[in-house]
Amino acid sequence: MEKNNLQKNIQKELDQEKDVILVWLDFGPYSYINLAIISELNKLKKFDFIGIVTTQQDLSFFQNQKFITFKKLYYYPKCYIGKTTYNLENLKRYENEFGLYLWLDIFSERSFYRFWTHFHKFTREEILIIIENSIEFFINILEKYKPKKILMQQAGENVSNLLLYRIAKKIDIETLMPINLHLRNRIHISNNFTSNEISEIFLKAKTKYVNQAKKYDKEFLKASDHTVTLKTVADFDSSIPTFSKKIKHYIRRLSNELEPTYNNRGKTKSNMLIYRIKNYFEIKKRKLFLDNNSSKIIKDEKFFYFPLQSEPEATILAFSPFFSNQIALIETIVKAIPIDSILYVKEHPTQKEKFWRSVKDYQKILDIPNVKLIHPDVNSLKVVEKSQGIICISGSTGFEALFYKKPVIIFGDEHYEKLSMVTKISNISNLSQEIKSAIDNFEFNENELNIFIRTLNECSLSIPYASIMKEGVFLSSIQRNGENFNVTNTYFQKFVKRYETEFKLISKEILTRFSETSQ
Repeated sequence: MEKNNLQKNIQKELDQEKDVILVWLDFGPYSYINLAIISELNKLKKFDFIGIVTTQQDLSFFQNQKFITFKKLYYYPKCYIGKTTYNLENLKRYENEFGLYLWLDIFSERSFYRFWTHFHKFTREEILIIIENSIEFFINILEKYKPKKILMQQAGENVSNLLLYRIAKKIDIETLMPINLHLRNRIHISNNFTSNEISEIFLKAKTKYVNQAKKYDKEFLKASDHTVTLKTVADFDSSIPTFSKKIKHYIRRLSNELEPTYNNRGKTKSNMLIYRIKNYFEIKKRKLFLDNNSSKIIKDEKFFYFPLQSEPEATILAFSPFFSNQIALIETIVKAIPIDSILYVKEHPTQKEKFWRSVKDYQKILDIPNVKLIHPDVNSLKVVEKSQGIICISGSTGFEALFYKKPVIIFGDEHYEKLSMVTKISNISNLSQEIKSAIDNFEFNENELNIFIRTLNECSLSIPYASIMKEGVFLSSIQRNGENFNVTNTYFQKFVKRYETEFKLISKEILTRFSETSQ
C-alpha cells in the first residue's frame, strides 16, 4: 500500500512539473490538425494539454479519442450560452488592463457584421454579452493553468481566438501559429499575425550579406508559385454534385439540432433550406455577371494593379481593419494614380469558394471611373508583368511582383515590407505623392531579394500545408455530417500516418521555441 502511495505521489510531482500547452481546437480542419501536432508532442511526455473546443460535435470526438489525454477539455460556447446581461465597467476595465480595442476586434467577427448575418442581426447588447463572457472565460483558464504556450491557427479567424491571442500576449504567454508564407509549401511557426520576426532577421542579414551564385528570379517564382497552393484549396469541393442531391443532403443535415452558438443565432431548419436554395441560384447569377462584365484582355496600356483580397478573411478584417472596405479603397487609389494610368482590379482566385461577391459590389467597382474589372480566370502574374506596379492591402501578389522587378505599395502589415522595393502607406492622405515617388524612384535590388528569400527558407518549414488543410476539411466534414466516432477516428489515424513527417517537423519547431524561452 505504501509503495503504491509513493508511486502515486512521485507521478503527481512529475505531472506538476510538466509545462502546460493550451490548444485552441477550432471548427473545421484546425482542430484535427492541432490534435495531430500535439499528438507528436505528447510522445515526449513533457507536456500537459488543455483543450478549448468550439463545437459539440468535435467535443464528442476529443473526449473519446485515445491519441492524447487532455488534462482538461473546455467547451467554449458554454461561457456565453444563456447569458443575458453584461457589465460595461468590466469591459472597460478589460480594455485598459489588457490593452484591448474591443470594437476593433468585434468588427472583425463575420457573424457580427457584413458577412454571416443572413439569419440574425446582432444588437450591441448581444455582442457585448458574448465578448464579456468570452474574456472572463479566457482569463480564468490562463490564470488557473498558466500555460507556457498556446497553439492555434492564425489568430483572427474569429473574434474568439483573436481575444485569446491578445490577452495571452499582454501577460507574456506566447501563441504559436502555423502561417502560410507566399511560397509553395512553406510555412512559418510565428507568434504574431504577420511573421514580423522574418523582417527582423532579414534586416540583420542585410548587414552580413555575402554575394552568392544562386539568384531568385521569375523562374524561381514559377517553381515555387503560391498560386499552386491556392489551386489546391480551390480544387477541393466538399459540395454535392447535383442540385437535387444538395437539397436531399441539406434536408438530412437539418434533421440534426443546431448548437446554440452565436454563429447559429437565428437559424431554423426552414430558413436555412430556403437560403441554400436561393444561394445556389445567386452564385450562378454572380458568376454570369462576372463573365459578361469583366475583361479577359490585358491591353498594352499604362496601368496599376489592385488585386482584390478574398472576403471574409482575417488578413483584412483583423490585420488591416481600416482598409477592409475594398471598394472605398479602390476609389481612394484611383484618385491618387497619375492621369495617364488606369487601375486594374482583379477578383481573388479563391473568392469562388466564398460564393463570389454580390452583383451589387461588382457593379460598384465597374461604376468607378478609370477602373477596369479583370476576369478571375486571367493569370495574375501576367497582369503583374504588364503593370507599372502593384497597389495592394497585403498578400502574395505584392510579394510575387518583386520577382518581376515591379514597385509594390501596401497598406497592411507584411513580412516583406522592409524591402526597399516596397512602400508601406502610413498616411493615406499622402497617397498621390507616395505612388509618384514609388514609381519615379524605384530601383530593383537583386541582392536584397536574394537575402530575403534565403531568410524565408531559413525561417520556414517545408510543409504541404494546403494539402493538409484540404484533408483536414474533409476529416472535419465526416464528424460534422455523421458524428460517427469510429469513422472519424479511422480517417484521423490515416491522416496522422500520411503526414507523420510533417507533424513531427512542426512539433520539433514548437519544442525549439520552448528551449529558446527557457534560456
